[in-house]
Amino acid sequence: MALAPELAPIEIYTADSRVVGWIASNGQRVTDLLSTVDELRLWRPSPGPMDETGIPATLGQLGGETGEWHSLPTAQVVLAMPPEWRASRQLRLHRRLRRAALIAGPFSVTGNIHLQPGGEVGPHLLRRDAFLPLTDAYILHNGEPPFEHVVSVVIVNAIHVAQIVPLVTLA
Repeated sequence: MALAPELAPIEIYTADSRVVGWIASNGQRVTDLLSTVDELRLWRPSPGPMDETGIPATLGQLGGETGEWHSLPTAQVVLAMPPEWRASRQLRLHRRLRRAALIAGPFSVTGNIHLQPGGEVGPHLLRRDAFLPLTDAYILHNGEPPFEHVVSVVIVNAIHVAQIVPLVTLA
């Protein structure tokens, strides 16, 4: 009898839908997992439109497979909210924090980017990293329906980022 992998909840936004499901991270940080695969494997995903007026194209792709596991191409992921748990000490990356704002698909996101020593916020980050994690993040959906979401961590797909700017915090 095969042992089931340890599953963790994840919330994903594509350009036109919200998908809630479970992933098997196999001990990896979700950012690393997203950066190393072309398709994200989801256990029992529950896709749905961001509003109740239409059915997004992503639904057909997720619902067309048999079984409990479904695949979502990582290129379609705009934002991912990983589970609310602290990574083990070995997986944590200690970096300098810098507040930034970005536009990714239909979302405006503000949060802390964790920079390597000597690194700065700018378009070069998008060329280096496939997925950018931001902590203490504020998400605003600029489409219909408009909504906001405050999360401890959001992972942004760099291919969907149209603009990124550093922010100055006023005291």
